[in-house]
Amino acid sequence: MSGEAHRALADDIRNAVEAGRWDEADADLDTLAEEAALCLVQDRTADLATLAREVARCHTALALREDRSPEAMHRLGQLRAIAALVAAGRANRPARSEAALARAGTPTAAVLRALADGAKSGPALVEATGLSHDAVARALPELRAAGLVRSWPAGRLVMNERTGDAG
Repeated sequence: MSGEAHRALADDIRNAVEAGRWDEADADLDTLAEEAALCLVQDRTADLATLAREVARCHTALALREDRSPEAMHRLGQLRAIAALVAAGRANRPARSEAALARAGTPTAAVLRALADGAKSGPALVEATGLSHDAVARALPELRAAGLVRSWPAGRLVMNERTGDAG
């Protein structure tokens, strides 16, 4: 399954939950879980990274909705479980070194520079770096995995800041 297919699957899940098509959402969630398991078993690191982004994107979109029905909350729980599975698989991968992440011209270096003067939300990082939303979204998990950035929810946004280790 390609990154585009992962994105389409996450969009299908979001659309099915938003429309209350629970059987369709469950089938798509099963497919997503099976794909995550295959990526783990086959050690498809790049696909795990893509899955992590898409699961997080889908979960965030659904969590921001007002629907707190048992059906919607159940699907959010399933997404969290899949995210935990993917995160566990990725946790065994060593983070890139600080030097590699700070190398000039890389998206991760641009994000680190933008955070030098204080915490910023995702949209503020996009504006400060000139990178696309997707590029910033790909850089942040790597920076968090290396212990260079910490993130926390602040209302509907997620704030990001350099840690003490990110000199």
